[in-house]
Amino acid sequence: MKRRFCLISLTITAVLGMTACGDAIPNMTRDEMQSMSEYATVTMIKYDAHRRSRLVDLELVVQAEAERKEQALRQQQEEEAARAEQEASGMRPAEDTPVIDSAGVAEAETFTMEQVLNLPEGVSISYRDMEVCDSYAEEEGLFSLPATEGKKLLVLKFDLYNGSGQDQTIDILTQGIAFKVTANGNYTRRALTTMLLSDLTSYKGTVAAGNGVEAVIVMEAENSVAESISSLRLDLNNDSKTCTIQLF
Repeated sequence: MKRRFCLISLTITAVLGMTACGDAIPNMTRDEMQSMSEYATVTMIKYDAHRRSRLVDLELVVQAEAERKEQALRQQQEEEAARAEQEASGMRPAEDTPVIDSAGVAEAETFTMEQVLNLPEGVSISYRDMEVCDSYAEEEGLFSLPATEGKKLLVLKFDLYNGSGQDQTIDILTQGIAFKVTANGNYTRRALTTMLLSDLTSYKGTVAAGNGVEAVIVMEAENSVAESISSLRLDLNNDSKTCTIQLF
């Protein structure tokens, strides 16, 4: 109550102050006094902390926010409990669980040379031998491939055999397959792309049913490497398919 009277007094004083200059209190009619009283009452109600707007109930807003935070906390606790239970059982969620071998190393999917080369069903390929030379020419071809000075050619020879019972067309040229050859464990070079008709990296032709053809992969190496080949590995890469073959 005291606060209300104070507000009324302050309001009346303010109104009186605005009506005239100097110390004299102006004469007011009864209607003017009534208007001033109503104005003071409205001002008091407006700033009274105990009278809250019905448009937005602050207590309801605070309560709703508290419930939202409590629900989020409860959901977080449930997720953490479920995660702890999965870890305790030694399993991760299915989408994150890789296939591992007995040594605990993730196993990558393996492909055969036929799969990486996308050979037709019934067509197989096998490594035969290797030739080290200064230049290489096919028996029936017109093209001869010389080695760069100070280097030699390593010619890897393969047999393509069609056992499907019908003629098969083989197209490796348009597939964009990467061929890499590694000699002696650490000397790696890309296979050369040549004009040899039998070049496997760019082969395109038809193999008759029941027949086989020779295909070669050519690599260039320094003389010191080519003269002492102790091991040879072939790596193929075709988009997501890879294949590693230890030739010897």
